[in-house]
Amino acid sequence: MSMPLSHAGLRVPRMWVALIVAAFVLMVALSGCDTGSAPPPTPTSVPQAPTVEPSNTPVPVIPTDTPLPPPTNTPVPVATNTPDPNLVAERIKSNYVPVLCYHHIRDFRKSDTGDDKAYIVPPSTFEDTLKYLKSKGYTGVVSQQVYDYYAYSKPLPPKPIMLSFDDNDGTQYTNALPLLKKYGFNATFFIMTVTIDKENYMTTEQLKGLDKQGYDLQPHTWDHHMVTKYKTDDDWQTQIVEPKKSLEEMLGHPTPFFAYPYGIYSSEAADKIKSYGYKGAFRLNENMDPDNGPKTNPLFAIRRYIANPFYTDEQFDQVLLGTW
Repeated sequence: MSMPLSHAGLRVPRMWVALIVAAFVLMVALSGCDTGSAPPPTPTSVPQAPTVEPSNTPVPVIPTDTPLPPPTNTPVPVATNTPDPNLVAERIKSNYVPVLCYHHIRDFRKSDTGDDKAYIVPPSTFEDTLKYLKSKGYTGVVSQQVYDYYAYSKPLPPKPIMLSFDDNDGTQYTNALPLLKKYGFNATFFIMTVTIDKENYMTTEQLKGLDKQGYDLQPHTWDHHMVTKYKTDDDWQTQIVEPKKSLEEMLGHPTPFFAYPYGIYSSEAADKIKSYGYKGAFRLNENMDPDNGPKTNPLFAIRRYIANPFYTDEQFDQVLLGTW
């Protein structure tokens, strides 16, 4: 027989304890069914949502018709394609990029006059020049690179030099090109378009080949008339607009740079050339602007030196520094 529970000295049979517990449970159950009782109180704290591990799957951005404004504390740069002429002039003055101008690359002939020889560089002399430039660490650049540096301060390779060739002379292809390749120099060719496919000048296929090899081709008028002598709109169309158009159709890309015949220009001519879609123009070292140059946009008066075959080493070094 089980022993009765005891509390405070009282002995209570187990049967009585069971009856008391059952009665209490019944009372609690009946009170929960009371429809007039108040709802249980709202918990004072919300359980924290479980932490979701980041997914590697990108979340698609749903387009909206209302653009989101940029952060107010982040400045938005204003895009501009117009270089500041004052900054350009300062870059040209402080860090000139040497530009050489060649015409004929061939040996002298008995019929050549003294004036002729100033524009003729024998292949051996041209090779000596390239060899010298290579030994000094110079790198060949082209018109777009020179423009980008002067206009926007875009970096150039160490010790840049632009080798340019005028008029589309055939000796530039037969004699200069192999030497440019031998010493690893790029170059710009300013093309007088009336000469294309003519005897002693480069052909369409040769020019296309130069372009495909990465050389730079740009317009140099139709037949070498000075820009200060144009009288009518037809003159501008013939000498400035059509050469650019024909080269671009031949090559399949823009040709926005120009070289003045004889190096002669004016601020009015420079503005006119710019209005026809050119971005820059090259003159010769001598200031051939009748207004002496102060009004001309400096990007339309970039200096070049005639590659005179009679330079001494000292004179040539001065040319490379832009101080000759």
